[in-house]
Amino acid sequence: MKKALQKLTGKPVVYIGVAVLAGLGAWFYFSNGEVPVETLVVEQGTFLQQVSVSGKVVAAQEVDLAFSETGRVEALNVRVGDRVAAGKTLATLGISVLAAELRTAQADLDKVQKEQDELVASAYRTLLSDDLAAVPSSSSDDATAPAITGIYDGAEGTYRARITKKENSSDYELRVFQLETVGLVEVLDNEPTALGTRGLFISFPDGQAAYENTIWYITIPNTKSSSYLANYNAYQETLRTREKAIANAEAEVQRIQTEINEHVLRAPFVGIITVVDTEVGATAAVNEPVISLIGDDTLQIESFVPEINLSLVWPGASSAVTLDAYGSGVLFDAVVVSVDPAETVRDGVSTYRAILEFVAEDERIRSGMTANVVITADRRDNIISIPQRAVTSRDGKDFVRVMEGETMKEREVETGAVSSIGSIEIISGLSPGEVVVLSE
Repeated sequence: MKKALQKLTGKPVVYIGVAVLAGLGAWFYFSNGEVPVETLVVEQGTFLQQVSVSGKVVAAQEVDLAFSETGRVEALNVRVGDRVAAGKTLATLGISVLAAELRTAQADLDKVQKEQDELVASAYRTLLSDDLAAVPSSSSDDATAPAITGIYDGAEGTYRARITKKENSSDYELRVFQLETVGLVEVLDNEPTALGTRGLFISFPDGQAAYENTIWYITIPNTKSSSYLANYNAYQETLRTREKAIANAEAEVQRIQTEINEHVLRAPFVGIITVVDTEVGATAAVNEPVISLIGDDTLQIESFVPEINLSLVWPGASSAVTLDAYGSGVLFDAVVVSVDPAETVRDGVSTYRAILEFVAEDERIRSGMTANVVITADRRDNIISIPQRAVTSRDGKDFVRVMEGETMKEREVETGAVSSIGSIEIISGLSPGEVVVLSE
């Protein structure tokens, strides 16, 4: 048999700086010298699944701003290149008449609120003050219940009042507890005595002596009185009237404010002014963009992935990016953040819009730059892979031909994924150093 003549046929494959050694090729000649066989020495290497796409650097936020009303531009507060905060007023149409209307509406609202608040407070005071009654702590007290008068202006609750005689004196004192705690107050002879500090008074129709050492409870409001239900309903109606009156006044303020907003352009987010297409004194048309703004906090890459590669692109996948402005030698790291679920047809091809974000901020990156992106879906080391043409399929199984000495034998293998350069992963059935037949 002739001596096998071998030669190297494979070369290192460089893919974004990573060398993948597919193996060593050789030609074997059988003893008749007429049947050459191309072979490959099996080796482990780096297995890559990558997708190359082009894209464009875009701002994460971008907007064209237009007035929703026609008018003359009264103020223009920005120029191209200005960085603006969210909410900043960029341009304004004439609003002097509307501003005057707004001031009047706000004054009317303040007036309505004040008037309605007073009406509600008055109704509530009536509810709390009407027909208050003093109830004795003991059923054995036979004195006429003290009379409670005045307009109460305080919290709901119960007063506890005790009448005692001063030591070594003919005068009497009143002490108040619970709802308020008030020091001793001298009981007056010919006029009501203050019951606490919130506007109520108490008087003793049977004379002071008849009430010595008695305790009385005054509950506010008196829910058992004949007037309570009517007063309660009147109070509730006052609340409803107040709510309606204030709502109407607020609606008028809001209406005018909305109309003013239609005459004012404000920045919806922090960003940089890229276009100013108007000037003071110019007439602005409805929905005609006059100012453009891009966000300056985050730059992204917008790309479109062909349907055939979609399975290799998913949120979180890392990528290496070059920008035409800086050449292929300057790399930027990015990550896929989203892939549109719906297709976008471009030049008759179904594609899916993918958004990538740069991992780090870099002042060299500008919106509008052309980007070349290599997305890495899978990278594993020490993997055996061989050209797909070395594998044949039959009855649902995969086979390769292996040189055992000078004999070629068929062997079943388990295959996996296909790499970016077309090699197929061999999960089992081959070992490093074995010789696989590629073709005859």
